[in-house]
Amino acid sequence: MGLVSELRRRNVFRMGVLYVVAAWLIMQVAGVLMDLGALPVAIGPWVLVLLVIGFPIALVFSWLFEITPEGLALEKDVPEGASITHVTGRRMDFIVIAMLTAAVILFAWHTWWPSVPTDKSIAVLPFVNMSADPGQEYFSDGISEELLNVLSKIPDLRVTARTSSFQFKGENRDVIEIGQKLNTAFVLEGSVRKAGRKVRITAQLIDASNGFHLWSDTYDRELENIFAVQDEISRAIVEALKEHLGLQVSEPPRVVATPSTEAYEAYLRGRSLVVQRTKTSIEGAVSEFEKAIALDPDYALAHAELASGIFLLDRTAYGSLSTTEVIARAAPHAERAMALDPSLAEAHYAAGFLSMEQWKIEQALTHLRQAIEINPNFAQGYVIMGVLMADHYGRYDEWFAMTEKALRLDPLSIPARFNYARGLILMIRLDEAEREIEKLAAISPSGAAYLRGQWMSVGGNWANLVLGELDSLRIDPNGSREWLGIQFAMIGLEKEALAIADLKGPVRLTILRRHKEAVTIAEATVAEDPTNIYARRRLGLALASAGEYERARPNLEDAWRRSGGRVTRGNLFFADNAAALIAIRRDAGEETGVDELIAAIRDNVRRYREADIINDPPPIFTNVDYEEGLAAYLDGEHERGLALIAKAVEGGFFIMPWVAYLQGLYDDPGFAPIRAKQEARQVREREKFLAIVCNDNPYATVWQPAEGTCEQFAAAHAN
Repeated sequence: MGLVSELRRRNVFRMGVLYVVAAWLIMQVAGVLMDLGALPVAIGPWVLVLLVIGFPIALVFSWLFEITPEGLALEKDVPEGASITHVTGRRMDFIVIAMLTAAVILFAWHTWWPSVPTDKSIAVLPFVNMSADPGQEYFSDGISEELLNVLSKIPDLRVTARTSSFQFKGENRDVIEIGQKLNTAFVLEGSVRKAGRKVRITAQLIDASNGFHLWSDTYDRELENIFAVQDEISRAIVEALKEHLGLQVSEPPRVVATPSTEAYEAYLRGRSLVVQRTKTSIEGAVSEFEKAIALDPDYALAHAELASGIFLLDRTAYGSLSTTEVIARAAPHAERAMALDPSLAEAHYAAGFLSMEQWKIEQALTHLRQAIEINPNFAQGYVIMGVLMADHYGRYDEWFAMTEKALRLDPLSIPARFNYARGLILMIRLDEAEREIEKLAAISPSGAAYLRGQWMSVGGNWANLVLGELDSLRIDPNGSREWLGIQFAMIGLEKEALAIADLKGPVRLTILRRHKEAVTIAEATVAEDPTNIYARRRLGLALASAGEYERARPNLEDAWRRSGGRVTRGNLFFADNAAALIAIRRDAGEETGVDELIAAIRDNVRRYREADIINDPPPIFTNVDYEEGLAAYLDGEHERGLALIAKAVEGGFFIMPWVAYLQGLYDDPGFAPIRAKQEARQVREREKFLAIVCNDNPYATVWQPAEGTCEQFAAAHAN
């Protein structure tokens, strides 16, 4: 008997067909279970590998064994007349036919049966202006904006924010690529053709996983009222999407805009500028929002965006305004937006920002929560509420979770991507941070350069902090130089640190042990900006650093009271503030209240560790080991405290060279080797930095070393 005939007799061919059909069905079932979350996605490749391995085993099994009435037996042991392979073969045929029928039904169900998608996420791309007049761009943008506003208020639908979806305006990108970049299951795109008083709007819904068109429609309208047409079309499209996305919406929410087309155009220009997050772009955005309000004084959305833009011009953000100036300019617009339309998420966002600036923290939190309740897809609301959670409440795990949420909603948001990447650096998840910085570079090259310096500084490579700051300035010469002065002071370049003209904070002077000057600057800042609570806290710390405890005490006691008894990484009151107040109280012979300050530091350490935060590069100056060691030392556990502080310095943390409130620590003989290690690192990092900038300075267009610095460096290395 030939080999082929024997393979047929032993049902090897049937087994092969049966195995392939069964394996396909198993993969389909596994896919469904993974989509439902009943199985982890990672199990898919393993199922495939096991099925591939099992195929030759099944064929060999079919060749070697036969099913007999007495059970399974080796084929060679079955008497010739007792074989029932023909009966088994017919049974296998029936099984194959049944499985093939099931496969056909499953294929047909997947292909033609309407199903509700499990991932209800969508990106609305800017509708293309097909009109002969390029000046009609605002109308096509308006259709997209209105659709975004309506869809984003549907609770069970995740809508990519405008910041991200409008990044693709004017680009002929593949829909599948866009879906991958924005992490959405569906993409809505369309076009607008306007001629005279007639307009034709086309919209189409596309499955971003494969590029298939799920639905499309065309709307022809008479253009008597631009905004009425926008509202009507957006409602019609939402009705169509309800069926295809399985949405439960009784009445599509509506956003009240403005009857002025010119005001609307100014608002859209402002929105496109503010997301760029540079000093110049934000100033331009503020100007456009002001134009919109001049054209329509009752334009609530423009008032809200103007207030939010002004807040970004604070000198601690992208501008040069004091807190007093920011509040004075922004408050009327935030309040006006709330009065005009309290159902507007942007109005609550602006009101929340205003409350934060006024140090009404609970009120700020209420407004921000309301903004997110109104618009569950309000990415920037999650960004700022996350910052509030971290800076004022020390709830770092919630901060990072909210930042992740904002990034899912707005993958191309600069603040969300920046905060997320920086959070990864704090957790020393450096591989992930590097990938996020590369993504940030595509939308904010200067922000990515700054973070890359922080990423490369981990472990005490302080020179990279300065180089990252200079790289950022080279990309955006209008950026702030405040942190640069602090970093120059850290590596011991005093003349360079003092030459930073726009620096108003006292930290660099404290590092340089120029305490009287630090106090003078802090006093001037308070005089200039008397409502700034942070400025008064900085004055208190500068005075405590200089040993002027009596003058420092009212400022630090007030900061401690306002902090709610919490120490956090970016709050009004952090670990060194607590250490300074402890020294002040003890100097006055008061031990009462010291325990609560030490407990607050330890509670912050606990929250750090729960959120996996390890180290925060300057200018924040926090480190979990340092803070735990500081609390231990101040509580009398000197040996344990020194060990933890030494560990922090070994890992690259920078401790102030001398401040009066830590005099006891400095005088401890056990601190001498810690100081020596830091001083050695300072010399090493200064040398690394000067070796770069004193030889064909790559930053010459934005910064030059002070006179004599490079000459001294060259002389020291002449031999």
